[in-house]
Amino acid sequence: MRVAGGIVRSFGVAAVTLAFCGLAELLAITALCPRHRAWLRNRQGRSEVILDSGYRTARPGDAIYACTTAHRVGSVTLHEDLGCYCAPADLGATAIGLKLGGQCVVDQPHPAAFDDRGACRHARCDDHIDP
Repeated sequence: MRVAGGIVRSFGVAAVTLAFCGLAELLAITALCPRHRAWLRNRQGRSEVILDSGYRTARPGDAIYACTTAHRVGSVTLHEDLGCYCAPADLGATAIGLKLGGQCVVDQPHPAAFDDRGACRHARCDDHIDP
């Protein structure tokens, strides 16, 4: 009997731990998501800048696309995101939008590291999209 009680307690602790981790992840996704915060800043008119720093940069021949996408967990939509995506310039905004499941516009047709115009500045992007 003592062993069975220990096993039941272990499963209980595991269930509580999983619930806590799930709640922490949900909080991080909903409150701390940088792409959603960019979407909020843009919608509230506080800043047009989506991204101006980071380690991903446009490759030769890339354009940078500003895209609005739904942030989902499974089939549940949590919120809208706004991000910068580097992809070959000849793909076009419509094709990138279809790949991401959102709406995209060309923000930087010829990105340069010194360029501080547009919403996606200094040739920075959140992700690279391949053809």
